[in-house]
Amino acid sequence: MKTKKVTIPARNSNGFMTGFKEVNALWECPTCGEEMGNPQLTQHAEDGFFGQIHTWENPCGHIAHYKNLQIVGDAE
Repeated sequence: MKTKKVTIPARNSNGFMTGFKEVNALWECPTCGEEMGNPQLTQHAEDGFFGQIHTWENPCGHIAHYKNLQIVGDAE
């Protein structure tokens, strides 16, 4: 099982951004199970928060939304 540590937007139960969080995610496409693309940091501004999050393009062509990532423990 391959995992990667990535930074993603943290959201509350209403979907509003509350900051950023680092997570360890199973690095498989949630749609087909193939390995996902290489994550790269990009600038992100939303709801008054400014910072960097990881984005990637999957070789399989599927889009993996942050909410669909399988989190495997806390990032440290």
